[in-house]
Amino acid sequence: MITTVVGWDASASSRIALDTAARLAAGGRVVVVHAREPRHAQTSARWQELAELDADERSRSLLEQAGSATGVDLDLRSAEGPAAEALQRVADEVGADAIVVGSRGLGDAAPLTGSVSSTLLREATRPIVVIPPRAR
Repeated sequence: MITTVVGWDASASSRIALDTAARLAAGGRVVVVHAREPRHAQTSARWQELAELDADERSRSLLEQAGSATGVDLDLRSAEGPAAEALQRVADEVGADAIVVGSRGLGDAAPLTGSVSSTLLREATRPIVVIPPRAR
């Protein structure tokens, strides 16, 4: 049985990535991951708690959208950290066969903006499937 991890932020490219991950898994396991940035170290514990609540709510809401986006059973997860790092960490945890992500087509700007797909292609230890912007 194939296990795929897919990055999710409810964008058009992540919707196509989710559809692709479901097809690749072909009845296997699809783990949908919404990555959220870590708490800010300079804020008080109470502000961190409030910020985390908001981040958890946003993440849950986005993941619920993924749950209704396809007809397969999904494992929905929220993971803290930069997206590429969070996706790799979850992929390691579940023993994923591949990671699927959408690309926003940042092209030459990717090195400046830290493209998730570029980072994964450079650093990942498993196959990465990147859905190009024109696949829409």
